[in-house]
Amino acid sequence: MKNIYKIIAFIALYLVSGCQPLDEVPYSFLSESNLYKNEADVDKALLGAYQPIFQDGVNDLWLFLALSGPSENVTARVKAGAQGRFASVDFRDSDPQSAVWNNYYRGINRANTAIENIPRAGLEPALEEQKIAEAKFLRAYYYFNLGHMFGGVPLHLEATANFDDNSIKKPRATLEEVYKVVEEDLIYAESRLKDQWDASNKGRATSGAAKAFLGKLYLTMAGKPLEMQAMYAKAASKLSEIYGKYSLVPNYADIFDINNEFNSEIIFARPNITNVPGSGTVLTFFAGAPNSPYAFNGGQYQIAFNEQYYDSFDPADTRRDATMLYSYTNRNGVDVTYNRTGTPTPGLQFGGPRKPFGIPYNKLKDASCSTSPFDHGNDIIFMRYADVLLMLAEANNESGSSAAALPYLNEVRNRAGLADITETNQDLLRDIIKQERKWELGGEYTEYYDLQRWGDLEKSMAINPDCSQLGVSYDPKLELLPIPLSQLQANENLVQNPGY
Repeated sequence: MKNIYKIIAFIALYLVSGCQPLDEVPYSFLSESNLYKNEADVDKALLGAYQPIFQDGVNDLWLFLALSGPSENVTARVKAGAQGRFASVDFRDSDPQSAVWNNYYRGINRANTAIENIPRAGLEPALEEQKIAEAKFLRAYYYFNLGHMFGGVPLHLEATANFDDNSIKKPRATLEEVYKVVEEDLIYAESRLKDQWDASNKGRATSGAAKAFLGKLYLTMAGKPLEMQAMYAKAASKLSEIYGKYSLVPNYADIFDINNEFNSEIIFARPNITNVPGSGTVLTFFAGAPNSPYAFNGGQYQIAFNEQYYDSFDPADTRRDATMLYSYTNRNGVDVTYNRTGTPTPGLQFGGPRKPFGIPYNKLKDASCSTSPFDHGNDIIFMRYADVLLMLAEANNESGSSAAALPYLNEVRNRAGLADITETNQDLLRDIIKQERKWELGGEYTEYYDLQRWGDLEKSMAINPDCSQLGVSYDPKLELLPIPLSQLQANENLVQNPGY
């Protein structure tokens, strides 16, 4: 199952064009003239284009902080510094979103290189298109995230063959132009990618993943800031194409079980391997409960959920305790329970889980990791079927088919042990669907994007305890992350997002 990641870790060391950020000159023993000779060579190049997804510390921890951190439900133990700023929605242009920017553009350049050179390998036409589709899916994935986070960004649609200013110092495209590229790439990919991969290639893009992200793109375009209302119907139509192609795991907690990875609900995820250097995730460690048996060295407890999120759940909702570790037995056999008074637990690392540091994250557990904080084997999920069902509910409701939204919504609720929703008033149902997404997808890289397209960031910040504690109030500029300062300094053609 994890062979893809081992290959990626190796290929990342040797890839040719695009293996560096756009402003760096690549150097390698290989060259394009001798790399693209056959299918095996093409796959090496493609796996190199995947590597930024596996960039540890960037595409797990900092992506979590940038996308789940701004939720009113996520808190940071370390209130000072970038972690506290993300949790309180106090973005700075010098914060680590620059690592995400660099990482994704590295992937874009590698995908561009593959797209241009795959035809040189002499593959059968259908196989050649499949390989190009895989590269286009990756380019779309990177640009979709960049557009979501930063708005319009520079479009690089050709491999960087030289490093003159015209090639690398491009101005920003509009958000509509960025999303147009994403749409075109995903449309190309959805009809040409495999429906599924064998066990040794799990983690590679599929037709279902392309359709799911295309549906999410349309839903995003329908919301703020573009507000293209017709896209709700397009989202519903596209997402319905994969309805029934996946299935919900009966027990919610089993979705995230390290022994149940790539289950029937997973559409696109980053596979990780326990105790293999360069092949794991650090997020399990940083989010792990203090002195718990579920992470290397007991966990750092640096990001968590607050009490209001815990209390918002129906006690019968099975997602609550699968998402948050309210109580546990620590490594010394001592029972630990979250302390709502904020009183430290004597002798326990960081004083134990307590107010205002939050209730520990419980979706990632790797009791077998023993070599390094970066070597946890929990897969990082970027798209799963419950997300598709809730997007279907939202798209149908917003396009005027509220009754049609209910079966999708209730499928998710029933799995959590909750009764059906029967409300068909569009406004009331909208609020129900929003809350359902917060319960279902807590800490899964969806919160900031949801708040953006709903236009709910100001409302969320008003009830965000970290915003209150750190004195941060809403400003329209916060609807986007700032363009990294390092990029503005390197490219005089870039213009910062308004307000920063």
